[in-house]
Amino acid sequence: MILQLFTIPIITRRYGIEVFGEVALTTSVAYLLGNLVNYGTNQTAIKNVVVANCNSFELSKIFSNVFWLRLVVFGTITTITTIITITTSYQKTFLWLSILPIILTEIVNPFYFLVSVEKMHWISWGNIIIRGLSFLLILFSTIHSNQAIILNLFVGVPLLFFNLFLSLYVIRSLQLKIIRPNITDLRLKLFNNFKVTFNGNIGMLQQSIFLFFVAGNFNASILGAYGLVDKLLNAIRQIISAFSTAIYPRAAQLFHVSKSSWLIFRSHIQKLYFIASVLLGIFLYYFADQIVLLISYEENQLASTFIQLLSLAPLFLSLNANNILDFLLNEQYKGMFNVSIFILLSTVLISFALTSNLFDLSIGWYPLFIESSCLLIYTIAVEKYKLHAS
Repeated sequence: MILQLFTIPIITRRYGIEVFGEVALTTSVAYLLGNLVNYGTNQTAIKNVVVANCNSFELSKIFSNVFWLRLVVFGTITTITTIITITTSYQKTFLWLSILPIILTEIVNPFYFLVSVEKMHWISWGNIIIRGLSFLLILFSTIHSNQAIILNLFVGVPLLFFNLFLSLYVIRSLQLKIIRPNITDLRLKLFNNFKVTFNGNIGMLQQSIFLFFVAGNFNASILGAYGLVDKLLNAIRQIISAFSTAIYPRAAQLFHVSKSSWLIFRSHIQKLYFIASVLLGIFLYYFADQIVLLISYEENQLASTFIQLLSLAPLFLSLNANNILDFLLNEQYKGMFNVSIFILLSTVLISFALTSNLFDLSIGWYPLFIESSCLLIYTIAVEKYKLHAS
């Protein structure tokens, strides 16, 4: 994610703000559609793999179910988008086709398997190498035509091949077999994982909805200043999500033994989150000017102020991570869905309140308000569903 931030000034200076806008829009849609194709399997399948342990048949069944589920969702999305493209006579078909590798990646992404068998370093180092390769391609290539299309391919193609390699590694090392899908199981997974998928995309919706409100009420310079904060918040969200996913297998093992073991482990992680978030907040507050200069290559006082207002948001965001794990470990998917509805309503209300007065600085409070609201809603829900009860 940090490397992606550094590509912003490269693309805008070399190809212009319009090309960057096309890349930003299409890749944002690609990652959203990729999350839909994933269909919550990165959350729900980890616990299943941990419990199945070394049972080759059960692991093959889990791997196959995830593969077929993702394939069905991908086919549905492809059909819908194709119909929309044909009926609207959309002119930029090839631009949208260029994000196909990013979406296809989620069909073969074995992230949940590697995390479950504690091969997280494969993902971490692999992503660094692949993101680095994409960054170098963008940095050293000079594109004379179809810039946005080629830039999207620079991001998506290496990612697709890397995940194909990882899938083949998992299949071969664990001696897995692709089992024909069971229609009943597939229907059940489609129903159950819908709630997890909605919850998994709520973070992206929080940011997208607010950006829509900002774009409709403020000029491009203010939108650009907040855009830097949006990218930073997204990077922080991904780091916390990656750490939470990394500890999930251990959490599932402890929860499988006893809930009290998980709760003890949970309290230690909360302390770690608190210390790390406070240190990050101090850094964001006192080095806001330098961060803006590093990302955009120019000074922007409004963006610096927005980053200072952002400084407390990571604390609320990180402290909420274990609440989400509580719901996943207890398989309380309906509860997660209900929480997501409340968060979505809060997002719309806060977005409207902060953008309706047309005061520039007010929009900088959004990350703090929305993340603290999410923490409050989840904390109340954990108590309501008695997820910490023995």
